[in-house]
Amino acid sequence: MRQSRQGLGAGGGKPSSVTRADISNAVLYGVFVFSSFLASSLINVLGPRFTVCIGVTGYPLYTGAMWYYDVTGRLWYPVFAGAYLGVSAGCLWTTASYMANTYPEERDKGMWRAIQWTGNLLGATVGGCIALGINWNAKSTGVPHSVYIIFVILACCSLIFGAMILPPEKLIRSDGTNIAEFKPISMKASIIETSKMFTDPIMILMLPVAFIPEMFMPLLASMNAYAYNLRTRSLNNVLNNVTQIPTVIGCGLLLDNKRLRRKTRALIAITIIMIWVTGSYIAQTIWLSSWKFNRHIPGPSIDINDAAYPGAVIIYLFYGGQYGMFQNTVVWIIGSLTNDPRRISHMSGIFVGLLSAGTAISFGCDATAQPYENENAAFFALTMLCWPSLFYVVWKYMKDTNYFLEEGVIVPIHARKQLQIHVEETGQTLENENNNPDRKM
Repeated sequence: MRQSRQGLGAGGGKPSSVTRADISNAVLYGVFVFSSFLASSLINVLGPRFTVCIGVTGYPLYTGAMWYYDVTGRLWYPVFAGAYLGVSAGCLWTTASYMANTYPEERDKGMWRAIQWTGNLLGATVGGCIALGINWNAKSTGVPHSVYIIFVILACCSLIFGAMILPPEKLIRSDGTNIAEFKPISMKASIIETSKMFTDPIMILMLPVAFIPEMFMPLLASMNAYAYNLRTRSLNNVLNNVTQIPTVIGCGLLLDNKRLRRKTRALIAITIIMIWVTGSYIAQTIWLSSWKFNRHIPGPSIDINDAAYPGAVIIYLFYGGQYGMFQNTVVWIIGSLTNDPRRISHMSGIFVGLLSAGTAISFGCDATAQPYENENAAFFALTMLCWPSLFYVVWKYMKDTNYFLEEGVIVPIHARKQLQIHVEETGQTLENENNNPDRKM
C-alpha cells in the first residue's frame, strides 16, 4: 500500500497535485518520526499484533483523503489524514522491522525480511495493476474514483492479516524452543531505554544510514507525476514494484548464504548496493540534464509509445530499484548486531523514525519546486555518507553469531550443537564468558 500510494505520483492525483501531495506527505512523515520512537515502546507493552492493527488503520483514511482532495480541491482533510497516517504508519513499519529481526533465527533473517518486503510489493503490484487497467485509456489526467475505492477496500482488508499475527512469546521454533524470555515492562521504562540508545556508539554511527535511504522516493514520485501521462506513470508504478522483487530476494539469499561468514556477506552486499546506488544517481543526473525540466510549466507527459520512453523507464526502474535492497540490508545489519527483542524494538523505532525524518525533509524540499537536478545532486551527496558508516559498523561490531552473548535470548538447538563442534575442533570459544552451550540465553 505504501508503494502504491507514492508510485502513481502526486499521491494519485493530477500532476498539479504534486504540491498538495508534498505538503500532506511532509506532515505525514514529520509525525511519523515521533510515532516510530513511541511505537517501539508500544511493541514492548501491547505486543506486535495490536501495534500492527493500529498501524494499518491510517492507510484507508489517507487514500480517502486523496480522493476527497481530487474531487473538492480542499487541503484540510489530506493534511489531517497525513498526520493520522504518520501516527499509525510509525506503528506499522516499526513493528515490521521488529518482526523481521525477532521472529526468525539468525540464519533466516535476510530471507525473512525479503519475503516481508516482497509481500508489500505484491500488494502494491495488485493495486497498481488495477489502476493501470482502469487508467489505460483514460482521458483525464487524474485517477478515476474506482481506483480510490479499490485501494480503500484493500487497505481495510489488511486489518484481518494484522489480527492473525502470533504474539512473540507464543512463537515456537521447529525444534520446540521459544525465541526469548519476555518480561513485562512499563511504557515509561521502555521510553527511557529507547532514549538511552542515542548514546550507543553503534546507533550514533548508524544515524546517517537510517536517515538517508528513503530520501530519493519523493523525488521519484514527483518526477513520475511531472514527466509522464497518467497511464504511463501507472505502468511505471507496476514495473517499479515488479522489478524490485528479484533484487530483494537475491539480496536476501546473499545475506543468508551459509557458505560465507556473516561479516563477508554483509561487506559483499554493501559493495553491490553502493555500486547500484551510485550508478543510479549518475544515470539520473545524465537524464535530468538532457531534459532540463522547468517545473513552473507543464511537463512533457511522456507516453508509453513515445520514442523517449524506453530509455527513460530503464533509468526510472534502476533508480527506484535501490529502495528495497538498500533498506532491507540496513535492517538486516541492525538485526545482526543483537537478538534481544527489547533492544531490537528500540533500534527499529529509531531506524524507522530517522528514515521518516529524512523523507519528511525530502517532501518539504520538493514542495518548494526545487529543480530536480538540485534535489538529485543533494541526495546523491548525502547517500555517499552511508558507505563509510556501514563498512565500519560491519567490520568493527558484527560477529558470526550473537547467540550465547545476551541474557533472555533462547538459543536454538542447532546453534548449541554447532558451537559444541566448534569448541571441540578448535578449542576456541565465543568472545564472552556466557558461551556455555547448555545455557538457555
